[in-house]
Amino acid sequence: MNSLAKELNDVLEGTLVAQLLSDYGQRMYFPKGIISQSAEAKQKAHTYNATIGIATEKGDAMCIPSMLAKFTNDLSKNEIFPYAPTAGEPLLRKLWLKEMIKKNPSMAGKQTSLPVVTSGLTHAISIAASLFVEKGHSIIVPDMYWGNYNLIFTEQREAKQISFPLFAQGQLNIEGLASTIDAIEEPHVAMILNFPNNPTGYTPTQTEAHNLVSMLTEKAEQGKKLLIFTDDAYFGLFFEEDVCRESLFSLLCDAHENILAIKGDAATKEEMVWGFRIGFLTYNNKGMTEAQYEALVKKTMGAIRGSVSSCSKPAQSILMKGMESGSYHTEKEAGIQRISQRYHLIKTTLDKYKGNAYLTPLPFNSGYFMAFVCAGDAEKLRMHLLDTYGVGAISIKNTFLRLAFSSTNLEEIEDLLRIVHQAAKEVFATP
Repeated sequence: MNSLAKELNDVLEGTLVAQLLSDYGQRMYFPKGIISQSAEAKQKAHTYNATIGIATEKGDAMCIPSMLAKFTNDLSKNEIFPYAPTAGEPLLRKLWLKEMIKKNPSMAGKQTSLPVVTSGLTHAISIAASLFVEKGHSIIVPDMYWGNYNLIFTEQREAKQISFPLFAQGQLNIEGLASTIDAIEEPHVAMILNFPNNPTGYTPTQTEAHNLVSMLTEKAEQGKKLLIFTDDAYFGLFFEEDVCRESLFSLLCDAHENILAIKGDAATKEEMVWGFRIGFLTYNNKGMTEAQYEALVKKTMGAIRGSVSSCSKPAQSILMKGMESGSYHTEKEAGIQRISQRYHLIKTTLDKYKGNAYLTPLPFNSGYFMAFVCAGDAEKLRMHLLDTYGVGAISIKNTFLRLAFSSTNLEEIEDLLRIVHQAAKEVFATP
């Protein structure tokens, strides 16, 4: 094992993190090579800095003028062309944490790691999985989950995905998750929970969120060592009053020494910059010190360095400027309100189809999506919608059909639902 990895492991010794690290996670470190030496030089090399491998001219990054012209005039060359630090721009990391605490008051006064910038949320989950999910170990996922988990957990990490029904009697199935946790006999229990959920568009109510955290804390008190990933891709898109508006991560912060909470989130949907590919990883475990968080961040940096090296500099620069602008919050809320209008229209329109024999909506209250339980083969319905009506939808497990109201114009929603229900009747009705 590399001596740098051993140093980080020594710092983490005695923590839950040390117990949960995969073999890869134990071996990971951030090398004291070009990147770390260049970072030191950036702080101390006042005369000349001959470290980082980019071309500069009089202190600015060298560039092709026609390329620079494609960017906003608010950005300088040095905000576009150089490499970004491995863990992300320090100011952006601080801004993201500040906004996170503002949106999640339960985090106030609790110590977490500083968010680490990743190349999108997929990258964030993939890194966390590589650090903490061992080959052959189990990870709990709801039966309704984002398909990319298959590539990350099953194919990359060769872990066993164990699912539980997300809903029971139209409510969040907390008892089902509790039973699944109890059934796992491994040294620790890993899970990933995604709210607002993709594909259902469901977020726990305030009561459900409280009961979920209480259950998880109780399991920790019983001696279960819990590794909980919170996939917060659609955070902030809440459309009902009783929905819990805080991340599960914030409610788990400092909940128990046996809970390691890992928050994966992104500017992708929250800031409506899908192509920027900017995500974040944030860690919390009650009792961890600042030095221990820094050791875990350095392992994370090693995983980034060994994959994408660093994340997009111009995307981070634009994001920082946007977040610091005076109109940022107002403009963001206006975008959320437009999606909210589509949500409420699809809700009221679905009332007309109550008791439909062919399509039954699953509970939804947030996010981008809603999903139907189909009376027959959902893939057959998807193809019929596509071939006959030119309507695109997503079929899941041959049972569910997902619609994205986020990408459907307000004036199209009623007609979309009319076509989907008509097509379902055509496909599923008994001749």
